[in-house]
Amino acid sequence: MVKLIDFTEFEPFNELRSKMCAEQPGSFEMFDPKLHLTGSERSALNQSGVQLSKHSLGYLLDFTLIYKNSRVLVIDGFEFHIAACERLLDKRLSDKESYTVTTSLQWLDKPVTVCKCCLQTLHFNGYDDQKARKEHYSEQVFRRFTLDQFWKLHHKYPVSMQNEVLKPLEHE
Repeated sequence: MVKLIDFTEFEPFNELRSKMCAEQPGSFEMFDPKLHLTGSERSALNQSGVQLSKHSLGYLLDFTLIYKNSRVLVIDGFEFHIAACERLLDKRLSDKESYTVTTSLQWLDKPVTVCKCCLQTLHFNGYDDQKARKEHYSEQVFRRFTLDQFWKLHHKYPVSMQNEVLKPLEHE
C-alpha cells in the first residue's frame, strides 16, 4: 500500500503558502463556463450590467442574489435589489422575462437607491422597519447604505458553489 504525503505537513508547501499570505489551504474548482463567470462576463457585470433571463438568477440561503458564482444586484427602475426580497419575488408573476444585473452602480447614468425590502430581508446592519422603536435607526442604515459595505459583508466573487445551496429565483 502506498502512503500519500500529508501536504499540510510538507514544509516547502507551507513556506510557499506563507509567502502567498494564504493562511489556510484553499480549494479548487474546475472551471465550467455554465457555472463560473468568464472574464468577459465579470467585466460586463461590473462595467455596464447585463440583461439576463430571470431563469438565470438564483439566491443563496442568506437570500443574496447570485448569477453563476458571483453575487449580483438587480436594477429595477430607480432602485436596486441586493436580496431575494418579497418585492422582487412578487415580480416573478409579472410579464418581465429579464433583469438588468450588475455588480457595480458606477456605470449608471441615474441615481438609484437600495430596496428597503431587501434591507429588511437581510436585516442589513440591524435594519428593521417592522419595529417602530427602530424606525429612526433603520432610516439611517438606509441613507448610509453603500455597496462597498455590502460587498465587505457579502463576498462578491467567487462564491464557491460547493459550499452553498442555490435556489432558483424563478421556477420554470
